[in-house]
Amino acid sequence: MKYGKAILATILICAVFSSCGIFDYEEEYFGFDPDAFIVVDQQDSHGGFHGDGQLYLILDCSENPEQARELVVDWKPFPLSDTLQLAMYADNGYKFAEDAHWPVIENGVYKFVDRNSESKNPSDDTQLLDRYSFNFTIAAYDLDTNTLYYFEIDT
Repeated sequence: MKYGKAILATILICAVFSSCGIFDYEEEYFGFDPDAFIVVDQQDSHGGFHGDGQLYLILDCSENPEQARELVVDWKPFPLSDTLQLAMYADNGYKFAEDAHWPVIENGVYKFVDRNSESKNPSDDTQLLDRYSFNFTIAAYDLDTNTLYYFEIDT
């Protein structure tokens, strides 16, 4: 019985500290390890019980462009699809590019993953604007500046 209580207490402590962000886990963003590049800007507003929020990350990859270009070899070329263009840049109330500090990218590639529970195909963005909540990740790599722009949103 003593061991059961000790195990339960350990699990509870771990759960509390991990949900508060006390433990700092290394993350990769579509294969990009921030430690391998220069972090220009980042912010993560996820938190609370449901974990809603936004995360953006901007990486300067100009000191190691060969590694970065290897990671984006299978990404889609710009321009963004019409749906993603509306979500990221249009004056329709979303403007996620503004939240993510993304410029307009002329020459680049992007990757999109729909993480919504209703999604049948994570790479398909056609239903993105037809839902009550957003749960997606998108990244763009600017080939002219060797800069990665990463954004995820959970509502």
